Amino acid sequence: MPCAERGTPLLQWSCRLLAGALLWSGAVCASGPDKHGPALVWKTEAPFEDVKEDLVSAIEGRGLVISYVSHASAMLDRTAEAVEGARKVYGDAEILLFCKADLSHRLVQANPHNIVLCPYSIAIYTLAGKPEEVYLAIREPYTAEPVYAPVVELLKGIIAETIGE
Repeated sequence: MPCAERGTPLLQWSCRLLAGALLWSGAVCASGPDKHGPALVWKTEAPFEDVKEDLVSAIEGRGLVISYVSHASAMLDRTAEAVEGARKVYGDAEILLFCKADLSHRLVQANPHNIVLCPYSIAIYTLAGKPEEVYLAIREPYTAEPVYAPVVELLKGIIAETIGE
């Protein structure tokens, strides 16, 4: 039985207050990560622009510079007529690219072919017709290269900060 349904009225009130505060902060609305194909995906419920602003702040707050923003939904919308059977998948979809110098140096010093693991990326998107659900996703971690583990922790930390986990 949930705490808001048992105990004294004061305890019930306290549980409802805590649940309301968590819901307001976005912590209850966030979930994940869930594995979808080659992606780890988190979901939260907030306006896309607010989540994107929080994502940018979480990246830049670590002293990182976003080197490129891929406007994925705009590209797919622009090219849809040229692809038979194409349908609108996303409301908004962007991919933010960035690196962290010390981690990138460790990656390529371990194996110069690890350059394909840079830059790091976090996708932020909504699905068509569902603007209230915002997704954040990263590629499934490359576990064959142990030196990549700190990159995965960095990406997960940025997402956790963004969605209030």
